[in-house]
Amino acid sequence: MSRRLDFFYDILLEFDQPVRGHDFVLRCLPPSFPGQEILDVSLALESYAHFALQRDGFGNLLQLGRIEQPHDHFRYTVRGTAMTAPALRRPEAAHPIFRYPSPYASPAPAMEDFLRALDLPEEPSARAWALVTAVQGRMAYTPGVTGVNTTAAQAFETGMGVCQDFAHVYLALARASGLTARYANGLTQGEGASHAWCEVWLDGLWTGIDPTRGRWTDDSYIRFGVGRDFGDCPIERGVFLGGGGQRQSVYMKVTQQ
Repeated sequence: MSRRLDFFYDILLEFDQPVRGHDFVLRCLPPSFPGQEILDVSLALESYAHFALQRDGFGNLLQLGRIEQPHDHFRYTVRGTAMTAPALRRPEAAHPIFRYPSPYASPAPAMEDFLRALDLPEEPSARAWALVTAVQGRMAYTPGVTGVNTTAAQAFETGMGVCQDFAHVYLALARASGLTARYANGLTQGEGASHAWCEVWLDGLWTGIDPTRGRWTDDSYIRFGVGRDFGDCPIERGVFLGGGGQRQSVYMKVTQQ
C-alpha cells in the first residue's frame, strides 16, 4: 500500500526576554529514501534567520543557522507532500552501533531483571512484538511527568512517560535482548504534535514498530530522523545568549490526499 500525505508542522518558541547569538540546528525536513518519497517541501523561518543545509552521519537532513540580533521568539513552519510506501523498502546493512546501549537508552539493573523474567520468542520478529506488549504492560502514557532529558531507566522506574520515553524503554530492552534497533521521529496521520517510534532490523530491512500505540508502523508515518536515541535526532536544538523562561507551541497536521 502507499499513501500520498500532505503535512504541516509549526513550532513557535517564545522567550521571556530577548535573546541573541542564537545558534540553531533543525531536523525538520523529512528526507526521501526507499519507502518514502518527498514530492515537495518548504521551510519558512523568520526573515532574519538564514540557514544552510547539510546531512548528519545518520543521513538526517540538517538546517543550521545563527541569529545575531535580539529577538523574543523563533518560529519555523514546514509544509509539503510525501508518498509513503513501506513495501518499497530495500535491504540495507545495519551499523553495529544500533546493537548497543546509548545515552538515553541504556538498561538499568531493574530493566535487565524485567527482561530476564520475560518468556521471549527466539524468532526476531516475534521477539520484537513481544517486547511491545511488555513495554505497554509496564508503561502508562502520562504527559507532563518526563522531559526531553529523561532516560529509559528513569521512565521505566516511574512507569510513566510519553512517546519518547516508550521508545527509549523499548530500545534499551530490545538491544539487551539481542535485537538491532534505532530511534525514529516524525509525523503521523492526524493532528497534534510530532511522534517518536522505533525501527528494528529484521531480515535485512528496517521495520517500524510503535511501542506507544502498540502497532507496526505503516504508510501513515512520515519519518524525519533516526539515531541511537533522541539525542541523535532532535527536531530542534539551539543555544543562545540572554533570555529567561521559554514556551514552546507545537502544531502538526497530516492528511491523506
